[in-house]
Amino acid sequence: PTPTPTPTFRDISGDIYRSEIEAAVRVGFISGFLEDNTFRPQSALTREQVVSMVLDAMGALPDVNPNAPAQVNAAPFPDVAVNRWSAAKIQWAKASGIVTGYPDGNFRPSQAVTRAELMVIMKKAAEYAKTQKGMAMTLGQTQNPFAFSDTSTHWARSLISEMSGYCGVASPVNEQGTQFQPNSPALRNYAAAATLRMYNCVRNGQ
Repeated sequence: PTPTPTPTFRDISGDIYRSEIEAAVRVGFISGFLEDNTFRPQSALTREQVVSMVLDAMGALPDVNPNAPAQVNAAPFPDVAVNRWSAAKIQWAKASGIVTGYPDGNFRPSQAVTRAELMVIMKKAAEYAKTQKGMAMTLGQTQNPFAFSDTSTHWARSLISEMSGYCGVASPVNEQGTQFQPNSPALRNYAAAATLRMYNCVRNGQ
């Protein structure tokens, strides 16, 4: 058989996450922009885009059937209308325990997801997938957690540490230095890499 060509984009040649971006595109949970053959690695991902990406990653895992609804009859959150493109996906993620709203009850779908919020979603998605596969929900530590220099007082400190020990899902910004920058927007390149690492960890039974 003819091997599938490696997807590539004209704006990732020097990106630290290039190989993981290409692998993520092959799995099928994220894609580039056909109109100009770009991936836009430095663009921030919105909260609804992350939900869509995670849903597609779950659907690509063996023995995991997200069974997301095609449409919804009621708004999953006050600020997510029933006819919004992401409404059914957000409803699935909410029902699955993968996402929650803010204290005011809203989801803020078009708001950039932070790196800390991304880790919360990665953890919940991995737990969901492992449960679907009949595995223990605990996320085993496959490596020593990274000692980040800027998370000691952050609300997600222990979760970020856990996800760094889980196949390196949480890692320093651009894989350099010691900062995680939990409140910074999650960019497309790192979001693709983090989701791929979570996907592979679950797929490999970890």
